Amino acid sequence: MLHARRASSRLPRGERPYGGLDCDAVSTFAAPVSAPVSAPVDAIDPASVRRVLIVRPRFLGDICLTLPTLDAVRAACPDAQVAYVLETSCAPLLRGDRRVEALIVAERAGPVWSVPAAIRRFRPDVVLDLFCNPRTALWTMLSGAPVRVGYPGKGWRSNAYTHRVRPRALSAVEFHLASVTRLGWPAEVSSPRLHVGEDARQEAWGALEELGIASDAPRIGLHPGARWPTRRWHPERIAELGRRYLDRRLRGIVLVSGAGDEADLVRGIVAALPAGRAAAIVGWPIHRFVAMQQTCEAFVCGDTGPLHTAASAGTPTLGLLSRNRPAMFFPYDPARGHRSYYARVECSPCHRDVCPDLRCLHRLTVDGAWRLLSGMLRSS
Repeated sequence: MLHARRASSRLPRGERPYGGLDCDAVSTFAAPVSAPVSAPVDAIDPASVRRVLIVRPRFLGDICLTLPTLDAVRAACPDAQVAYVLETSCAPLLRGDRRVEALIVAERAGPVWSVPAAIRRFRPDVVLDLFCNPRTALWTMLSGAPVRVGYPGKGWRSNAYTHRVRPRALSAVEFHLASVTRLGWPAEVSSPRLHVGEDARQEAWGALEELGIASDAPRIGLHPGARWPTRRWHPERIAELGRRYLDRRLRGIVLVSGAGDEADLVRGIVAALPAGRAAAIVGWPIHRFVAMQQTCEAFVCGDTGPLHTAASAGTPTLGLLSRNRPAMFFPYDPARGHRSYYARVECSPCHRDVCPDLRCLHRLTVDGAWRLLSGMLRSS
């Protein structure tokens, strides 16, 4: 049986998610601290929790941003079993991660009842729905868990939750951590970290060797693609940034990566770089791709999934941010080598995926990006 802990006051009513603060061209980062907990009257005793389910089925970057929440759950309930629901394409991110006892993999075209049935077999005491779309709200409602955490203001979906949380946070990491503090549990604000297994590392090294890349050659990764044009920097600027790196590193290699449908973009950039000093990484499976990112001395990417997998794998990452403010979606510690490049134009931040006015990208210059990247490189 789960036990509620009594307290004298409820969580304060919050502002709208992610707040309305502004930020500078290089993101700010709050040093890890415990998020303040004003214990609600319906707080849950973590010692009484045996099984916790975290629900965030997709996108690579968004899943990475929930990893501090996973750490906070593990710290609050060290003896509990933890399961995570995510889609097939994202499952390799957490496969083999010792923080998770079970992965519940959702097939986009699979049987309707397969995920609810798997959740019921897990028998969670607590569900944290960090997505709150119609599908995840239904899974949460059908979970059988006595404690279900989600967001208010979602219409019928909010009825699925016993504990509704109103985050008061700009950072996406802290936004998710609010679901933990809603239960009266402490939550440390930390950097996301991915587990990269030894098998994945060996597979990545083997694939790089097949491309003729020496294991001791310094390298950076450049990822020019993204689903939406507001997140894609100009290919010719990506290529010029790569040339500047190669001028700096006499034995350096540039790895240009992309999804399978971005092959032409990737190979065009490789062709613009000196022969034999760049390689195309196209359509690699996610476990091998993240292990490849971990071999780089730096990784450069727009505001898309590989930006977050690189930073979460521990590689110093340069985020080319256009429409989104760094303090929200690039909460990575500069002390670990991470940097964001953000022009802070008149119309930014915004939520447009397509826009006829891309000044937020145009004003990200090669000089500005190289100034940040060159400072990130290890001295040789």
